[in-house]
Amino acid sequence: MTFLQRLWAQSILLRVSLVLGAVTLLALAVIFVATMFTEQSTGKASAINVAGSLRMQSYALATRVAGMGIGGEDGAAARSAIEEFERRLHSPRLLDGLPGDAADPLRVAHARIAERWRSEIRPRAEAAIEDPRRRGAFLADVDGFVAEVDRFVEALEADLESRIQWLRVWLGAAFFVIVVLVITAIFLLHVEVFQPLSDLLRSARAVRTGSFRARVSSTGPDEMGQLGQAFNTMVEQLARLYGSLERQVAEKTADLERKNQSLSLLYETTRGLSEKPLDTAALAGVLGSLKRVLGVEGGAICVHRGDVRRGFPLVRDEAVPGDVCAPDRCADCHGNGKLVWRLDSTERGERRVVGVPLIDGGTSYGVMPLALAPGRGLEPWQLELAETIGRHIGAALAAAERREEHQRLALLEERSAIARELHDSLAQSLSYTKIQLMRLATLIDGRSGHPDAQKVLTELREGVASAYRQLRELLTTFRLKAGGDGLAAALRETVAEFERHSGVRVEVEDELIGIELSANEQIHVLQIVREALTNVEKHARAQHVTLKLQREEGRAIRVTIDDDGVGIDPRGSPRHHYGLAIMRDRAALLGGRIEIGPREGGGTRVQLHFVAATAFAASAPKEAERPSVEAN
Repeated sequence: MTFLQRLWAQSILLRVSLVLGAVTLLALAVIFVATMFTEQSTGKASAINVAGSLRMQSYALATRVAGMGIGGEDGAAARSAIEEFERRLHSPRLLDGLPGDAADPLRVAHARIAERWRSEIRPRAEAAIEDPRRRGAFLADVDGFVAEVDRFVEALEADLESRIQWLRVWLGAAFFVIVVLVITAIFLLHVEVFQPLSDLLRSARAVRTGSFRARVSSTGPDEMGQLGQAFNTMVEQLARLYGSLERQVAEKTADLERKNQSLSLLYETTRGLSEKPLDTAALAGVLGSLKRVLGVEGGAICVHRGDVRRGFPLVRDEAVPGDVCAPDRCADCHGNGKLVWRLDSTERGERRVVGVPLIDGGTSYGVMPLALAPGRGLEPWQLELAETIGRHIGAALAAAERREEHQRLALLEERSAIARELHDSLAQSLSYTKIQLMRLATLIDGRSGHPDAQKVLTELREGVASAYRQLRELLTTFRLKAGGDGLAAALRETVAEFERHSGVRVEVEDELIGIELSANEQIHVLQIVREALTNVEKHARAQHVTLKLQREEGRAIRVTIDDDGVGIDPRGSPRHHYGLAIMRDRAALLGGRIEIGPREGGGTRVQLHFVAATAFAASAPKEAERPSVEAN
């Protein structure tokens, strides 16, 4: 589109001005043409009059020549008529009425008449004046000459008539074009001005009544279109201004409701986590309230004790995808040992899971995955609320861990005190008894005592040695620690100590991922493993030991100690196997059972089966619910 076309489309004033200008120019052209024709017609009429007078003057000359000598006529009057004809033939009025082109038929006809007058008529008229005998010939020539003058006059009249006809056609065409242009101007004004103006007035009345849905249809690039666009923009701004008031009220109301819900949830969370010791029921209540306020489909609370690979869920519902809480994904879920400071979202199929960190004082205690509905996310205030709840849960977990650590330290102090008392009292007594037995043996050997006395002395030695060994095991048990590093670290220390003393290689396969044992459970498991390794060292004569810790269905645990030694006779009397009895007793304390028997392929297999207690459980399992102790 050229510049003029764009200008034509963008300006009503230009279009109307051009139409009116065309009308004005056409009117001026008509006036100019009419004026010029009038001037030319005035000259044509004078020329026709002068040309017509030539006929009369020809007859007057013929009359003068014919009347010479009659009634006193003389040649002077005839000569005067000749001069008058000459003057009229070359009159400026006649010549100005002729076309300027020398080849024009009128000019040619006038020149032919002038030539005939000059060469024929005038000389013969002058001769007739002088010689009466030539008058007849002259009068005969006058009729032909007059006929030629008549044809010249008719040609002048025809030319004037054609010009008048052309003027009629021109005026008619100009009038028609002027009418068309005027109608076009009226149509343009109606379509481009009056209709948009009427539409604008109608919309303005609608807006005045409070209806902000009214819009002007004329939104083109011209002046009225720009006015319509400005009006529509104004109405839209007014509609937004009025509508924003309702939205602001609704937003303020919703914001107050959200704040009330958030404050209520924070109050319930703080009260539920602080009024009583932390348990799974309290955590489930907090998670349920958070789900209700945030509108999420489900959630879970997963914690870890230092090692993120061994995280375990405390509370979890079915809406959370199973792979999120899978044991082999603990490191991913808990941030690979790094503190998850921000909320991290991941796509799992059509369900979105948002992980909320459980932190306190810069330390991560776990994560709270929240399952969102398909295609739905959390708003900033919801994320902030979830983070705040996560910090409260983290603080509660930290407090529970501190309480547990305090209880563990108190228990260790008590055990250490008992161990010191046993060492200072019973151990010294046994040592004294052992020394006295050695003196007694020397006396009996020196006096060649009775053989029965030697037998009794041997039994006393074995009894004291057994009591001394049991006391040493008891002291070891009391001094055994399961610190914050967990069972895995304690097992590594025990295995390393066993390998140094025995020279037997031990292979450890720890598969306890996604579950956490309590301090007492760790001590019992550790002591059973120590006792089994002691038996291997004393009796098995093995070269290789395999220690496996496996998780079965739910929270069931299986601990297996295999050796490639000489094996154990299941029919043998366990009367002197005090270590086996101790292992069975500890398995019973765990609410499980222990199985001891030969291993397929040679050697001995010791298996411990028990169900780990739920962390932060409201109550411990009852003794009646624990399975009986079995032995192979």
